[in-house]
Amino acid sequence: MKAIVAGERIDGRETIAVFDKYTGTKIDTVPSLTAEDVDRAIGSASRSAAAVAGLTAYRRREIIDEVAGEVDKRREDLASMLVSESGMCIGDAEFEVKRAANVLRMYAADALRLGGEWLSLDADARGAGRHGYYFRVPVGVVAAISAFNNPLALMAHKLGPAFAAGNAVVFKPASLTPLSALTVASMFADSGFPPGVVNALTGSGEALGPLLAADPRVRVVTFTGGWEAGEKLAKAAGPKRLLMELGSNCPNIVCADADLEAAVPSLISAAYSFQGQNCLHAQRILVHESVYGRFRDEFVSRASKLKSGDPRSPSTDVGPMISENAAIRVERWVSEAVGMGGKVLMGGHRSGSFFEPTLMENVPREAKVSCEEVFGPVTVLSSFSRLADAIEVSNETEFGLQAGIFTRSLNDAMSAVRSLRFGTIMVNESSDFRVDMMPFGGVKRSGIGREGAKNALEAMTEIRMAVFDQRSPG
Repeated sequence: MKAIVAGERIDGRETIAVFDKYTGTKIDTVPSLTAEDVDRAIGSASRSAAAVAGLTAYRRREIIDEVAGEVDKRREDLASMLVSESGMCIGDAEFEVKRAANVLRMYAADALRLGGEWLSLDADARGAGRHGYYFRVPVGVVAAISAFNNPLALMAHKLGPAFAAGNAVVFKPASLTPLSALTVASMFADSGFPPGVVNALTGSGEALGPLLAADPRVRVVTFTGGWEAGEKLAKAAGPKRLLMELGSNCPNIVCADADLEAAVPSLISAAYSFQGQNCLHAQRILVHESVYGRFRDEFVSRASKLKSGDPRSPSTDVGPMISENAAIRVERWVSEAVGMGGKVLMGGHRSGSFFEPTLMENVPREAKVSCEEVFGPVTVLSSFSRLADAIEVSNETEFGLQAGIFTRSLNDAMSAVRSLRFGTIMVNESSDFRVDMMPFGGVKRSGIGREGAKNALEAMTEIRMAVFDQRSPG
């Protein structure tokens, strides 16, 4: 599959192979592009920025809606592509395609809502006889860099607001899962946007990412990925606007009065969906000591029935991880935790790129599976006696994306909402819940800024103020 630069489909002198994550067979190649290609793509976006900014909001909405419709038409092909390139189970892949189309429609609608405000400047004595208003204009060029775990949804959350706001884009999908994202990028390139507005690069993120971030023609960098990569991009970017989601370590608190019939299946899904390769993954579950044994037994009983295998089969619950190296790392972290006194209640074994859904207890807080982002199908169980203690332990992480609490007590729920240092607190829902219009993002090492319709569009525009002196001359 080709990259898109300056209105052309291009190859590279070298290529990157894309493999089926279940069979291990090569399914395609993408170009491994260079600094020269990055410069050309940014130049193209910069030159075409005025043309896309000149489109009416109505036309931008129309184009994005048309691409969303094309995504719907090709949902079977895109879902199959997602299963192959990512190892995502077929049900999750079908949902991913539907979600991406809906996210694009959401941003398309919000293109019509970009506005401003009229200001009465005579609130200050110096403003007498003057009136003003502000409105929003596109920043110009947006660099969008995405992760492997939700190739289409992440792309939609980056390209959707960028185009809705009237910007040109240089997009780089993850090298492990570039095919579905490139397919949708091609839909945008073939749509009604002026030539050069849509650029999609493939290649090493480590090499290309800092070049994109550092270029002064790029005014906004939106990135989803790991903390280390995000830190490098931020240093390269310097003083420009950043939207970064950099992972998490999500705690979920189960209180003594929680509805376990609801909490257990919700948390199993949050722990093992897409093999735990999810920034909202329920990595830690803290359960009140009075219901700890019951919760643990019910969780193990139900989760042990999850079926691993071919992600194309509708009966499969758990597919392969993104690579064997990723599974080896998770295996190493689990072994470390066991060596520190942790106990494996279920799972814990690896076969190639498959890692069993794993639940552990008695894990020291300093073990990697407890304090870092595991990004795999491993969840750590612990008990607490006071809610204040559970909140304190939850807050120990350097991350702060989302957290969950299960309780029937309004007071306990409000206490958690006030005290948990995370971007979003779920009440009677796992940390793995997201509706796409939410202001999505975290605190601490989980990132900068918020996605979601209004938030992302505002981040990809600039305020322009106009002031009129209406005093009579003389």
